[in-house]
Amino acid sequence: MAEKPYYTTFKISQMCGVNPTTVQNWVKGKKLRAFQTPGGHRRIQREDLIAFLKKFGMPIPAELAEDPPLVLIVDDEADILDMIEDLVRSGDADVEVAKAQSGVEALLMIGERKPELLILDLKMPGMNGYEVCRKLKSSPGTQNIRIVAISGDHDTTVKERILETGADLFFTKPIDVVEFRAQCFKLLQI
Repeated sequence: MAEKPYYTTFKISQMCGVNPTTVQNWVKGKKLRAFQTPGGHRRIQREDLIAFLKKFGMPIPAELAEDPPLVLIVDDEADILDMIEDLVRSGDADVEVAKAQSGVEALLMIGERKPELLILDLKMPGMNGYEVCRKLKSSPGTQNIRIVAISGDHDTTVKERILETGADLFFTKPIDVVEFRAQCFKLLQI
């Protein structure tokens, strides 16, 4: 697949079957992220267009067909990493899975390629899951990554704290695998 780094508002209007003015209004209304060229023309990056289409439940045009979504699993316990990887890969959904055993390793991997979904253990040595979540959600380049936090701690304040930090979902270990998988794929829109 030949991938364009950005699109014009006119090209987006053709792909989405709308008037070019509609696309310009999406940009003006700050619904669709864009940048301006020195000549004053708007350009939209591919990933911003895809994020916009997903956010508003719009179909993704074939020419924007993506690689399988990347799911990054972060846990300091290898057996948990393997179990969640098997769970995410089970079924019909086509996903790519990467694993990290620390918060720092996860952030380095995210610097190379952003995942669509991050499954994040909260209690890890060094940088814990709260810190990772806070860093990702405070940066414009990573704030749209969906985060599912997991923890063996059953204290009710853990859930409140991580959701306030920006996580999309929280599950306690042992994980209800059916619900966990369904909710993860719902976030991925698969």
